[in-house]
Amino acid sequence: MTRLLGAGLVVLATGSMGLRGILRLRRRAGALEALIVSLQLMESEICSRLAPMREVLELLSREAPPPVRGLYRRAYGGLEALGRCSFYAIWRMAVEKSRELDLREEDEELLSSLGLSLGRYDVREQSEAIARTRRRLESSLRRAREERDRDSRLHAFFGLASGLFAVIILL
Repeated sequence: MTRLLGAGLVVLATGSMGLRGILRLRRRAGALEALIVSLQLMESEICSRLAPMREVLELLSREAPPPVRGLYRRAYGGLEALGRCSFYAIWRMAVEKSRELDLREEDEELLSSLGLSLGRYDVREQSEAIARTRRRLESSLRRAREERDRDSRLHAFFGLASGLFAVIILL
């Protein structure tokens, strides 16, 4: 009886590892989608309303979709240090601390580099920088969706199969 309980726990543990992999893939795609939506809102606020960056970040810290709201809250909160450090440093730090987005290194670098243009240049150049970032994130989103669709079954299979394999060897 104890052996069966142990075997069940091993299969359950490895299955949950596979499930965590699936959830990570889904969370990444969802975060990229939310990031793209928030950048569209940012671009419209800057271009249509000519809103200053402080107002844009305040709005996004309240209105952005949940996975990216923390990024904008960190950036907005960091504006208190604006005289002591550059906006780019504040923005980069907010991006680096946003681990909940599950960004890959290249996506993180892309998003960080957007801080070089935000609030620094005229509306047209800021709009172009946001649009360029958004297009590249859309490309990352397509790849993330493909990975999610392709690798979800693989994670589930390997999670359960490795547990069953371990049980067979141990019994």
